[in-house]
Amino acid sequence: MSNRKDSLKRQKRLNKATRGYDFERHYTMDGEEETERSRLSRYFWILIAIGVACVLSAGIILWIFFGTLGGESEPEEEPQVTEEPVAEPTAPPATQDEIVYDDEPEIWRMTDRATFLQGPKGWKRRQEWSGKWGKTNYDGRSFGGFGCGLCVMANFYSSFTPYQCSPVDIYEYAKQVTSYEGGCAIDWPQISATLEHLGFTVDTNRKPKRYDIFRDDIKNCMGAMVVISSAYDDSYWRETPGHYVTILAYNAANDTIFLGDSGDLEHNRSWIPLKTVYKAIKKSNALHYLRVNSYDETQDEWKHTVISGKWCKPGYWEK
Repeated sequence: MSNRKDSLKRQKRLNKATRGYDFERHYTMDGEEETERSRLSRYFWILIAIGVACVLSAGIILWIFFGTLGGESEPEEEPQVTEEPVAEPTAPPATQDEIVYDDEPEIWRMTDRATFLQGPKGWKRRQEWSGKWGKTNYDGRSFGGFGCGLCVMANFYSSFTPYQCSPVDIYEYAKQVTSYEGGCAIDWPQISATLEHLGFTVDTNRKPKRYDIFRDDIKNCMGAMVVISSAYDDSYWRETPGHYVTILAYNAANDTIFLGDSGDLEHNRSWIPLKTVYKAIKKSNALHYLRVNSYDETQDEWKHTVISGKWCKPGYWEK
């Protein structure tokens, strides 16, 4: 009975203490009611404080490990540059069909070598070594269509002797001293005979099976005349069924030759690999190349001194 009375007394005291209090609402520490907006605002600022603390902590960690926080890194040490001594000019390697001598020494320009052009295109452009003969008919035919062999002979005479002549000069001379009738390409027997009248010793040859034999032949002569055809190799000459070209010098350092090509304005006066010539030799001809081995002025029956006709003389040509 007494327990029952005590329980009722405790319940009355609790009801009196909690009278007017709404347990579904939130209150501040001062006992004031907290609204939903104020509660969200409180959570927002708590999150801001946590974020700032994280950023500061990360900055301290970076500073400890890397020694700087957003500062400038140490400048990289510049590499030292050493100047290599400048070597004397040398011939470039023969890795392509045409060798370009940039800032070439005087020796590579071959200013003492004549390289006549045969056709009308060079004369129209007034290209060095071209002449009016390129658009003129001789004995019924245009010189541009058959004059390559005569250009080679004029190259030899103007390059390897104290004298000089044009392709047309030697055209007329060959008709005088050989069986050559003119108006067509000159053949090996008439070429050899004409050059011998001019004081040269020559020999004619067929293409050897081994390149080293051909190379030695060219290396050991003053110059050479070679018949080439794109039918045998078209890596350098294109659409060229048969054509005489001039070898006017050989460079053993890179196995190249100084080319006189009367039929091509771009090829003329180029340094090219000797093997390019070897591959393009026209083997269907009876003979393939002629070598000029020596010159004896006392055996020169012509001693011609003038390049006749209208032509484009290079500024470096001193004869």
